[in-house]
Amino acid sequence: MQRGLLTGLILGVAMTIFALQNSVKVEVKFLWLKFEEVPLALILVISILIGVLITAVFAFIDKQRLRNKIRRLLNKIKKLEDETDDNGKRKEAGDLISDDGMSIEGDPGHKFFDD
Repeated sequence: MQRGLLTGLILGVAMTIFALQNSVKVEVKFLWLKFEEVPLALILVISILIGVLITAVFAFIDKQRLRNKIRRLLNKIKKLEDETDDNGKRKEAGDLISDDGMSIEGDPGHKFFDD
C-alpha cells in the first residue's frame, strides 16, 4: 500500500514537471473533431489515462474470469471430497467428467486412472 502511494506521488510530481516544461499549444484532429491550441502535456496525460482505463477494464474482466474458475474448481473439489470415503477411495465408481465436458468411463482401479 505504501509502495503504491509513493510510486503514485513520484509519478504525479514527474507529470507536473513535465506539464510545466511542455506548455506548447498544439492543434489536435480526431475523426471529425478539431481542437485548437490545446497544451501538449494535456494531450499526453489524457492519452495515458485512457490507456490506464482500458488496461484496468481488461484486468477486471480477467480477474472475474479467474475468480469464477477458482469457485468452479473449489466446488468440484468439495464434490469429490464428498464422494470419497476416509481411505481416499471413491464411494461409488462411475463416470468422471473432464473440464471440457467429455466423459471418461472406467473403473478407478483401471490403469488409465493410475498415476
